[in-house]
Amino acid sequence: MYQALYRKYRPQTLEEVGGQDTIVKIIKNSIKNNKINHAYLFAGPRGTGKTSIAKIFAKMVNCENLQNGIPCGKCTNCTQVNNSDTIEIDAASNNGVNEIRELRNNVNLVPSYGKYKIYIIDEVHMLTTEAFNALLKTLEEPPAHIIFILATTDPHKIPETILSRCQRLDFKKISENSIVNRLKQIVDEEHIEIEEEALKEIARLSDGGMRDSIGMLDQAIAYSDQKITTSDIHDINGTLTVENLKNLISVIITRKIKEIFEILDKYNDDGKNFVKLTEEIITFMRNILLYKNAKEYFETLGNNNDIYEYISKEVTTKQILEYIEILNSTILEMKKTNNTKLLLEIAVIKMINSDNKENYQIVNDVSDETVEKTVEKKQEKIKIEIKPTMDKSRTEKEQNLNKQIKKPIIIQKISEDGKKELLKIKEIRIDNTLAKFSKKHLQEILPKMKTFHEYLLDSDISPFISIILDGNLKAASEKNLIFVYKNKRTSNLFNENIINVEKTIEKVLKKPYKVIATDAEHWENIKNEFNNKKREYNYIEEDFNIEDLFNETQTGDFSDFQDIIVYK
Repeated sequence: MYQALYRKYRPQTLEEVGGQDTIVKIIKNSIKNNKINHAYLFAGPRGTGKTSIAKIFAKMVNCENLQNGIPCGKCTNCTQVNNSDTIEIDAASNNGVNEIRELRNNVNLVPSYGKYKIYIIDEVHMLTTEAFNALLKTLEEPPAHIIFILATTDPHKIPETILSRCQRLDFKKISENSIVNRLKQIVDEEHIEIEEEALKEIARLSDGGMRDSIGMLDQAIAYSDQKITTSDIHDINGTLTVENLKNLISVIITRKIKEIFEILDKYNDDGKNFVKLTEEIITFMRNILLYKNAKEYFETLGNNNDIYEYISKEVTTKQILEYIEILNSTILEMKKTNNTKLLLEIAVIKMINSDNKENYQIVNDVSDETVEKTVEKKQEKIKIEIKPTMDKSRTEKEQNLNKQIKKPIIIQKISEDGKKELLKIKEIRIDNTLAKFSKKHLQEILPKMKTFHEYLLDSDISPFISIILDGNLKAASEKNLIFVYKNKRTSNLFNENIINVEKTIEKVLKKPYKVIATDAEHWENIKNEFNNKKREYNYIEEDFNIEDLFNETQTGDFSDFQDIIVYK
């Protein structure tokens, strides 16, 4: 009869245990120094070696010829198939008070062969409250020949009174490298052909569980006709390759609804596991976060940067965080139902709507926090930094620059009729910006606003730089920008100098934009209408020449807004 690989290759000595070096050292030293505790708690994820180490420990303490921490394998205690001195109890099926009372009555029986009688209670957290109470007294004061080893995946479910009477050993998830090394040993001994990448994929998908990884290898052997490939591993697990995940996430980010649902239908026909698929999407998005925010660390993980580079440019960190939050909630719901495909479809719709909200709604936190950090705080920093510099060493060149800044500047004058037309243009440009509003574009421009202060000493544009810095960029599309000012006076000043302002912005941002300004009170009304979708915003192609409004010129020193310009 075929023996499953995880049983065939179960560790028989501590030297064969992989990935639990700390636990191994503690047990070895305990036995070597004859400081064996009467009760141990082995806590950790499934498949990390809790039961295997418990059995090895039982052999070691009773072995008649233990040498260097290795059982001899020849004495009565080592060769007994069903050793009566090692009692294994499955608490999941023997969790009642009666079973524990029977255990309590038997602990006084002396060992048959060795020095100790060892009770290994697996999944001990499944015991009832009454059973724990029955175990408590025996656990507190057991006979000298009794050792309890309690194993659990959920230590938080065990009463504190039990925990405090055990020496707790926490098993960790086994590293992918340790799993790969162990799998290599197995495939070499079994003469199995398998791709190196397939081994790594097994290690990744097993999530730190050695038993799960060996079981997965066993399944892959049965599935594959010849050499085991990475595709075979994904087929048996119902998961996707990195390239397929990239394609799926790309269509989600670009909101291609029809294509998304066609892909999900195909995966359903292929028998994909939608719970694992969702977990894989989360892992992929986590990698995007690392690529965007911790690239140096990400590169040390050995990932393929080309896979993540394109997507990282198409999505913001905030969007990824929202996607992960939606998918995490979906996984919790998936575990309560059989219709996992439907839940993933709903999650995708939420993600797309979240993305729409991200792109089409003007939200307070971005407009207030981001702008204040990148513009207003920078502006304050400019005022603090420039003045000491100028006071510290006022060279002749700098003094001449100051004179140039303060000298009169030729500005354009707008007529009264022009001002009325400008109000109409203002409404058109606001509508055009919001009709194609892009939060992504706004977030790309905001960091560039800090470069405006570098032009404050440029005598040709310094007044217009100051006008721009006094406002806040609140909305952007590919071709339009909206600035908001505290009052109408300063917003009108922006609009009445709009030609020079646009030239200044083009000079700094290296791209032409059609701009407009409004005051904070008006902006609040616009924002509320936009966010609540009280009306539609339609893009209207401009068929006018704004320069026609400015048919006169005048000489000005901008004395009406000395509080705006940063003269030093």
